[in-house]
Amino acid sequence: MRYWIAVLALSAAVGGAAEGPESSEIAAQWAQDGRFHFFACEFKEAAHAFENSVAVQPDNAELHYWLGKAYSRLAELSGPLSAKKNARKAQRSLERAVKLDPRNEKYLLELFDFYVDSPEYFRGGLERAAALLERVGPDTFGAQERLEELAESRKEHSGVGWWMRLAVLRTSSTLGSLAPQR
Repeated sequence: MRYWIAVLALSAAVGGAAEGPESSEIAAQWAQDGRFHFFACEFKEAAHAFENSVAVQPDNAELHYWLGKAYSRLAELSGPLSAKKNARKAQRSLERAVKLDPRNEKYLLELFDFYVDSPEYFRGGLERAAALLERVGPDTFGAQERLEELAESRKEHSGVGWWMRLAVLRTSSTLGSLAPQR
């Protein structure tokens, strides 16, 4: 515990986004902690650790990738009130990873899967997935298989039941935002 307090103090002293070997070491420690929590299915703690690592090294695509994965899992496991917020954070982090390293297939695939699996959290997710496939070309990460996934997701999310679930999700999110904050 004392180690993490020292890491936080050092990170704050250097202004968050520091440069040099010390910042690399600090970011690596946070990332290691984040991966430990991620693989232990402690996604809230993982997201916290990756947030700290990204604060130290904001231009590190790998850290944004892991942060996006952590928030994506949190969105999957959260109740309707916090799922949308976590999905938005996942989207921002995964898009940032792709922006920083646009040729990394691992990042592209994670972002594509996020768009296809989470269209209820933001508008245009399936269209963004299609645009991503178009942008990267037909030979990237099994594009034909991804087109089939996209078609299946469109079919799955086009029925009346889908729209009813979406309406309930949006209503509960709105009601949650109107509730008094503690």
